[in-house]
Amino acid sequence: MRLVYLSDTHIRGSRPEYRQDDFLGAIHTKLSEVVKLCRQLNVDFVIHGGDIFDTPRPDQPSFDLFRWFLKELGVPVYCVAGNHDLVEQRLDSLETTAIAFLDRQRLLTLLKPGEKLYLSNNSCVLQLSGQHFFAGIDRRRSKNGYVVTKKRCDIAIHVVHGMLLPKQFSEKVPCTLISEVARTEADFTLGAHAHLGYHEYSGVKYFLNPGALARLTNLKQELVRIPRILYMDFTGPASYKFISLENVRPGGEVMNLKKPVK
Repeated sequence: MRLVYLSDTHIRGSRPEYRQDDFLGAIHTKLSEVVKLCRQLNVDFVIHGGDIFDTPRPDQPSFDLFRWFLKELGVPVYCVAGNHDLVEQRLDSLETTAIAFLDRQRLLTLLKPGEKLYLSNNSCVLQLSGQHFFAGIDRRRSKNGYVVTKKRCDIAIHVVHGMLLPKQFSEKVPCTLISEVARTEADFTLGAHAHLGYHEYSGVKYFLNPGALARLTNLKQELVRIPRILYMDFTGPASYKFISLENVRPGGEVMNLKKPVK
């Protein structure tokens, strides 16, 4: 069983504040490369960590691009909702959004918090679960959205769109530390929302975030970061690797370096 994980595509037709290129065209190029990689790697399914679009009700070109991506993949796609996928970050708005429409059209499958899907083939049984973003996810003392139990499976994967981090980078930004949720029974916790990504492990548990596919600010880290995806292979002993995209322009060419970071 093989899969690809990506997150934070932030698809939009207009140019983001800190970009100076054809942003939608750049996203199209990246998604095309992801499709090619998925075919080369012969993946069984794809997981998206949320913030598919930059707004819950995207413009038609953005919607059409992602629908094209789903059809070109030709494999099941599972996802959670990010904060940008929701109206005013309200989880109760999910049913009115573009990604919920795609779910109803069976072009993707929204993972339901508190529920587990079981995917299997001759090599393993995989438990897949997810947690959508909601306002306050990282302010609550309880971190249950990040913690799952493992039952009747070989591998458990949990996908969360929240500010899960190895360490806090700003007192102004609420976050959940990996050390706070190390009790989870998930073998792999796949993070999103934190655009720079990380690669951490605690004992035999892995916390992986390839980072955002979209680069939206001209922070120094974003100028040098190369967008990447996560490939996971469970056909034998569990393995994974990050794959950097090749068809991306350097950050210094696509970012507006003259605009001060807020």
